Amino acid sequence: MSSLSANENCLGWASRDASGVLSPCNFSRRTLRSDDVSVKITHCGVCYSDLTFCRNVAGYSKYPLVPGHEIAGIVKEVGSNVDRFKVGDHVGVGTYVNSCRDCDYCNDEQEVYCEKGAVATFNGVDDDGSITKGGYSSYIVVLERYCFKIPDNYPLASAAPLLCAGLTVYAPM
Repeated sequence: MSSLSANENCLGWASRDASGVLSPCNFSRRTLRSDDVSVKITHCGVCYSDLTFCRNVAGYSKYPLVPGHEIAGIVKEVGSNVDRFKVGDHVGVGTYVNSCRDCDYCNDEQEVYCEKGAVATFNGVDDDGSITKGGYSSYIVVLERYCFKIPDNYPLASAAPLLCAGLTVYAPM
């Protein structure tokens, strides 16, 4: 399987202003890196935070904004250093897609408390300076450590909403 390139279009649904109206949007995902997993998104839950960010309620939405942090899908490609997942695995991606990976919290797998700030799945600033775009899209490229295995016999449509912190009323995955 050939590596996805940063030039390959990803189709998403984006809010382009505070009206919150979603419309089709083509954009590029980053090139698959050695510790990345490329996931074909099959399902994405709808969360209240998706709506508030689309409508810029907090005042810091970055448009065009592709929401969605309750992502379930199927692994399409893995980087050369990925060892927890293989093509065809069912996975989920939650609220965060990156962190400093160096502080005590990150080293204790508590990235949500990252001293330098965890990177949100959408509307965040990633380590390459790009604005993250969420799961209302055709695929996502994410670091292996932010993917979660979903059992093959568990419906992906039922798994997606479980990736929301609001559901657990605790620290998000």
